[in-house]
Amino acid sequence: MRVLPACRLVRKAAAPLFLLVVLALPAHGWCAERIKSQITHVLELFTSQGCSSCPPADDLLARFADAPHVLALSYHVDYWDYIGWRDTFGSGHNSERQRAYARSFANKMIYTPQLVINGLYDVVGSHAEKIRRLMAKSSLPAATTPISLGVKRVGDSIHITASGIRTAPGEPKPMLVLVSFADRAEVSIERGENRGRTLATTHPVRSWQLMGMVGEDGMAVDMPLSSVMPDGEETYGCAVLVQAVRPDGSPGAILAATQMEVDPD
Repeated sequence: MRVLPACRLVRKAAAPLFLLVVLALPAHGWCAERIKSQITHVLELFTSQGCSSCPPADDLLARFADAPHVLALSYHVDYWDYIGWRDTFGSGHNSERQRAYARSFANKMIYTPQLVINGLYDVVGSHAEKIRRLMAKSSLPAATTPISLGVKRVGDSIHITASGIRTAPGEPKPMLVLVSFADRAEVSIERGENRGRTLATTHPVRSWQLMGMVGEDGMAVDMPLSSVMPDGEETYGCAVLVQAVRPDGSPGAILAATQMEVDPD
């Protein structure tokens, strides 16, 4: 295993493209929700509390997350848990998404911190200037025709709609992906490379799931609010992505995205 100055690498392992993850959690009373639409950039950071190279990338993502048209997501992976600290947000499912991107980019290794921009580019997550240059090269909507994507709360449900999607004959239909995340968290690290530090993470992913493939007929889905907004006193959110699928089944460009955050009572 090699350690690069700005990132940590591990060998890529074969794995299925996407695994479905649904949290079955109790209902809760929620109040105001905030929707971020007209998103131009989706930033997916693959990070770990057990990686000493990751905190600068976590801090940088927090700054990008404040931009009005940026959706920022922190996917905490689990493959650094063995070095002494089990990531409190770590998930093998998040690692699977990163491995799927490795197939897309023909990367022989997976690493942290890795930032994926709009499903098109990957870069070391702490390289601010390079990230900004790549963001300038890629802006949603990436589709040839505008896609209408919506998410809203209706009582105790989340109503998701997607329409206006066109695919060329023979091309795979894009997929609809639902991601749930916490707003922000600080964790005191007791062991491992970051021992003694308190690390902050922005929009740590709690679960993500493939809702289906979306064609010209569009899609409308209703989900229980409790499935993505767990019981508690913190702000939680969900994001909906329309993402192209490459011929080999790996994830491609993100074509549209929207985000909703819900505050507790």
